Amino acid sequence: MESYSFKDVAFAYPEGEKKALHNITFTVQTGDFLILCGPSGCGKSTLLRHLKSCLTPHGLLSGEIRYQGKLLSEMSQREQAQQIGYVLQSPENQVVTDKVWHELAFGLESLGYDTPTIRRRVAEIAAFFGIENWFYKNVTELSGGQKQLLSLASVMAMQPGVLVLDEPTAQLDPIAAADFLALLGKINRELGTTIILTEHRLEEAFPFATRVLVMEEGTIICDDKPEHVGLQLKDKDSGMFLAMPTAMRVWAAVDTKLDCPMTIRDGSDFLTKRAWEQVLKSLSEAPVHSYPEDVTLECDGLWFRYEKESPDVVKGFSLQLRKGEFYAILGGNGAGKSTTLKVISGLRTAYRGDVKLHGRLGHLPQNPQTLFVKRTVREDLYEVFRGQKVSKETQDAEVARIVELCGIREFLDRHPYDISGGEQQRTALAKVLLTAPDILLLDEPTKGFDAEFKITFAWILRRLIAQGVTVLMVSHDVPFCAEHA
Repeated sequence: MESYSFKDVAFAYPEGEKKALHNITFTVQTGDFLILCGPSGCGKSTLLRHLKSCLTPHGLLSGEIRYQGKLLSEMSQREQAQQIGYVLQSPENQVVTDKVWHELAFGLESLGYDTPTIRRRVAEIAAFFGIENWFYKNVTELSGGQKQLLSLASVMAMQPGVLVLDEPTAQLDPIAAADFLALLGKINRELGTTIILTEHRLEEAFPFATRVLVMEEGTIICDDKPEHVGLQLKDKDSGMFLAMPTAMRVWAAVDTKLDCPMTIRDGSDFLTKRAWEQVLKSLSEAPVHSYPEDVTLECDGLWFRYEKESPDVVKGFSLQLRKGEFYAILGGNGAGKSTTLKVISGLRTAYRGDVKLHGRLGHLPQNPQTLFVKRTVREDLYEVFRGQKVSKETQDAEVARIVELCGIREFLDRHPYDISGGEQQRTALAKVLLTAPDILLLDEPTKGFDAEFKITFAWILRRLIAQGVTVLMVSHDVPFCAEHA
């Protein structure tokens, strides 16, 4: 049975120069685990928001969208709320109550279920998700990973037929993200719930998928089983091939008749068998970096807590960075990484310890929307020069250079809140780079970036480092840090 069917669906935002979706046609079968992927701004989130009427953006829509054979537009809000679960990228935008148990019950209460049914459902879902230990906790006490798990559990308490998730692991550390995706696999496998997921962490997500849809510029370019998609993208010379799991990319890069591996384990088996076909070469030695003696950033024994009686979040943090150094700070959700950056940037004040900066500071926060203050991306970029004695010609030249560098020309005249998460991240990066910083603080900068732009971003950082800019980056993106920091 079909859960969803899209037939010739097209959509354009108000005053948009081109359509966000072009004649989209596909079906989702009951029990599918469908991954929707594509570069930033390709229309993934726009398509997802058309899966539930209350989330559909304002604009011009044509075509036909059906849920279980019924036109979505003819379904009541109650039917959609119960049948179609939706989990947002940020749990902060979805959690609405103060206690964990109340959050689990909130959806059922809103739908008017009786108290015995609510209690039974909440108990069942708490046991299924293994969250009984923090059942009575305040939501504010939970880590980012726990809040996202709570968002998922509260949606699943309503027993939806379809679960839609828009990059739910974007703000999770690698361990929490892997656990979250494994839980989605369990929900799909044990409860038979249809799952539609947009995700950039394809390495972990692919093994759970039954189908993969790849989008580019508002159209579907691939719709197949996971093991077939990689080769199709390679044949199309698509930049999305760079986002495929490592094992698949290694397999596609050699001439072999062995089966396509999907996981690290399969990839290891593939390399063992490949070694019988052809002798493997050893890896080249990692380069050794050297830096000038000029110190640009010094942190000496920083201690910080949010409340006078609360536990310390930053404990004796010391660091010394030199000109042109690229340093990465890793750690799980709640480890204090973002707080440390805020203390260094002056947004928070340590109660003990000193920070010394030798140069102009630029800070890209975790939430790029905090930098947007104007009605269009273009106006936001020019806002950087406000109060400075810089000629119009110089401003135009600098903005044009940064626009090309960050690849944001296509949406200069759109509202910053109307572009995708990855595009917002690139816009915020452009705004920070316009300040010409000597020290660049980056908080989860690759969040929302597609694989192709990550390569561009690494190139941007290399250029800045070559000019003597010091980069301090907080990230959950272990592969990116391992390769470039």
